[in-house]
Amino acid sequence: NISRNGIITVNRGDSFSLDVFVNLGTELEPIPYLMEQGDVLYFALMEPNQPFECALIRQAYTYESMNEEGVVSMDFPGEWTEFILPGNYYYQIKLVRPQEGANDLIDTIVPKTKITILD
Repeated sequence: NISRNGIITVNRGDSFSLDVFVNLGTELEPIPYLMEQGDVLYFALMEPNQPFECALIRQAYTYESMNEEGVVSMDFPGEWTEFILPGNYYYQIKLVRPQEGANDLIDTIVPKTKITILD
């Protein structure tokens, strides 16, 4: 179950999918972004008060995962949550765009949002 505000509720060990629109603007003024070669969209599932880098699950998606409308379909097999204890966690989605001769550009596409894993 995915609510309108992005909160996900899933049973431990169940498969699910999440469609993510890569928006570099705001919800009211979206700026769709079509990923290019070298761009990576990261999904991370974290315990409360843990940083993105310490995620329990981190999955990368490339421009090949994106459809022509700018949506990345993220599929989550049941094995990913099979051994995670039931409770409240958070997920975050970040876009990394490499820049030649400079630091990568990093955009948070989905800020830390609650995900509840049920038993």
